[in-house]
Amino acid sequence: MKSTALIAAAAFTLLMAPDAQAASCSGRGCNDKDPVAAGCGSGSTTADTAPMYTGGTAELRWSPGCRTNWVRISNYSGGDSALRITVWSSSDHVGFVAAGTPGNHWGNMVYAPGCARGEVLYVDSAGVHRTARLASSAC
Repeated sequence: MKSTALIAAAAFTLLMAPDAQAASCSGRGCNDKDPVAAGCGSGSTTADTAPMYTGGTAELRWSPGCRTNWVRISNYSGGDSALRITVWSSSDHVGFVAAGTPGNHWGNMVYAPGCARGEVLYVDSAGVHRTARLASSAC
């Protein structure tokens, strides 16, 4: 009998707790917003990846809840310039500049229920200009 009461109490607590992962935007209302701060990072998937010449991986991320895409750079080893991150759909375009420091970086979102493309422009530690290009499967 105690276990039933404990289960019921736990279920009630979960139902009453605020959803910490609830998105604060959707659709075009998410354009140029931070995906993590807006709650769109939860449940997101990787639509495409491209290796970065100096180390790290560029990823085109997709949020089914917010219907948005953005570019995330994972394990970047650093370079001689800022990262110029761009993501676009057929109707919307968002640009973002992130520090060229080692680590993880991401750009802001764009509403993209269909085809989405992303790009990272950077200068590697040898001073060579590089581009990582990304596209969703709907392109």
